[in-house]
Amino acid sequence: MMLAALMKRSSKRMSLVALALALAAANATSQAQSSDATIEQVQLGDVWSDMQVEIDVYAWEAAATSSAVGNAAAGLVTSGDVTIYTDQTLDGNVTASNELTGGDAGLAVATTTAYGNSTTGGTWSGNTYYRADQVANGDVAANTNIDIGNAGTVAAATTAIANVSVPANEWGANSAFQVQESNGSVTATTDVDMCCDGSSASFGTTAGGNAVSSTGSTSTNYNGAVQTTASGETISASGDVYMGYGHNVLNATTAFGNSATVQNEWGYAVLGREGSEVFQGNESDIDSQSYVTLDNWTGPATSSAYGVGNAATISNVGSDTGLYANQNNYGSVSSNATFTGGTSADGAAIVTSTAIGNAATATLCNICGDASLHGQTAQFNSGSIVAQGRATVGQAGSVFGSATAVGNSATYQSNGD
Repeated sequence: MMLAALMKRSSKRMSLVALALALAAANATSQAQSSDATIEQVQLGDVWSDMQVEIDVYAWEAAATSSAVGNAAAGLVTSGDVTIYTDQTLDGNVTASNELTGGDAGLAVATTTAYGNSTTGGTWSGNTYYRADQVANGDVAANTNIDIGNAGTVAAATTAIANVSVPANEWGANSAFQVQESNGSVTATTDVDMCCDGSSASFGTTAGGNAVSSTGSTSTNYNGAVQTTASGETISASGDVYMGYGHNVLNATTAFGNSATVQNEWGYAVLGREGSEVFQGNESDIDSQSYVTLDNWTGPATSSAYGVGNAATISNVGSDTGLYANQNNYGSVSSNATFTGGTSADGAAIVTSTAIGNAATATLCNICGDASLHGQTAQFNSGSIVAQGRATVGQAGSVFGSATAVGNSATYQSNGD
């Protein structure tokens, strides 16, 4: 515990020094207008959103949206430099509930989002200096229920994440650092019970402890993070779909402890640096479950469950790329995907279940042929990793099943000319 606390304090001090130096250099050389903001937020009470949409008989379009956020901060400009520092603490619980019920619809869409803390910042044609400290002590939950008759197209997205940080930059440079602590449980559920769809049915359910997502285009992109989740807590995503007759059905669930992702193109990009690696420590139990039951169906019908303790991912196009990460997973990771189908003359039943303790992936699309990929990853896993899948059909054109369990996975890949 003392070592972990020292690492956090050291990382915080080093990142603040780096930010101060970057700001001093920018002030000395920049001729563009600059903007800066410091935001401190504390949420003590519970936050709850609830939406109920009922279709009496028929609607051309039916949409139900429910969003709940404990603390939300943003620092965005269209041009020039931007400096944003945020400090967010959540002590209450955050819950978003959403229901779409009743008769029939041409298009039916349900979107449910619950965040404990959320920060975003960036600029176009300038430099981004970004720092986010986020602590979520309460529980975060998102729940979607769809109970209707028929729909031409039906879709649902259910997302619950304790801490979210999104730095961005185009035509400049991005220097971003995040410290995220998830100390509660996170739950996302999607429950669907309906007769039929006419063209497609897609349902996505995601639950996560800490998430960093950085994007850049024609940008130099530096990113760092310290992410931790608490022991004794659960992060779970569950999707349960029943349909009498389904066309092109997809049910996908994702649960993760810590996730840091960088997507960049045409500029140097790095996630972590040598001596200042991204640190991810997951102690929560991760559970992802997907269930699909169809009496009859056509086209592909997919039940997919994915669970990971820690994930660090960077992708870049045309420029040097680096990934430096230390990942420790102590919690259990489990995934379970099932499909139960009646009759389909030519439909395909697809079941995929994946559970990973630690995953690190660096990808470079080396179009010009002279960019390099570099990095270092250290991974430790002591949690149980279990992936389960089951497919049961009466009659089908084809059935595919895959269950994959991996303790530690690290991939560095470069492709192109």
